This record gives sequence, structure tokens and C-alpha cells, in this order.
Amino acid sequence: MPTKDGRMQAREFLMYVEDLAMAAFPKDVPKPERKVMWTILQLSWDNPQAHFELQPQPSRSLVELGLHFEGAAEDNERWAQRLAERSGDIQAVLGPEWELEEWTASWRRLHRTFRFEHLTGELGREVAADMAKAIGLLWPFALVGAPDARPVASRPSHDRYRQRARRA
Repeated sequence: MPTKDGRMQAREFLMYVEDLAMAAFPKDVPKPERKVMWTILQLSWDNPQAHFELQPQPSRSLVELGLHFEGAAEDNERWAQRLAERSGDIQAVLGPEWELEEWTASWRRLHRTFRFEHLTGELGREVAADMAKAIGLLWPFALVGAPDARPVASRPSHDRYRQRARRA
């Protein structure tokens, strides 16, 4: 339960956002498989290595939402390449806050963050709306046999993705 001033704990926020987003999914989106690891929610369809992830991070004052590719490096690159080829259309729907990045040497993600002072119901509704919109648009890209699945001839140049900032 939120406190009197509307604040929520991270796990409570996670479940609240999930409930709202799932209720707002377009009818043509199949029910995803669900994995919860305390304050991390992952939703996937036919391959858990390609999943949507929601993670409130109170210690960093941010909520991260994104489509993560955490499988074999060549598969991750293929998934990211399909997104990169449609990045203009994707950003036109989702907005410029969404970034495709080389998260690690092999993992890729299309994600956005929400900054906050406190986890609240208002923030939860904003995150849930964005989550439902993103999943409605992007869930087919997480499928093993996603559209236009074809090998990537070579690694794309670094300017196609934002590289994760190195911590000093």
C-alpha cells in the first residue's frame, strides 16, 4: 500500500505498473511469460533471452523500461539490427526518450529511463502507459522467428547504437 503521501516501495511499484500495463495491452498481444526477480520484471514470448524488462532503481532515482536482448551475441545483434532498420518509425511512435544501445559487449537493448524523487502512483501510471505502448508496438521483435530474420553480414558501426557510458 502506498504511504499517505503516495510513495511506494520498489516491489509494490513494480506490481502496480505490471497490472496497469497488462490491462492496457492491445488485444492482439499474446499473454507473455512472466519472470519476477524481486524488483525486476521480465516479460517474454517464445524466448526469455529477448524480453521486456521493468526495473525501478530507488538507489539511482530511476526506473528503467526496455526491450532487452541477452542471448548469444550474434542473435542479439540480429535483433538489434531489425530494430535499427526501423528506428525512425519506432521513435515516431515511442518518442526520442527511447534509445537503442550496446549495453555490454554482447547484450543490446532498446530502452528508456524515468527519473524520480519518489516512486508514486502517478509515476506508475506514466510508466505503465509507456510500457503498454512499447509492448504493443515491439513484442513481435522479441520473437525467435521475428519478421525479416536474416543474418547480419558484419557488425554495425558504433554510431548506430549508443554505447553504455563507462563508469569511472
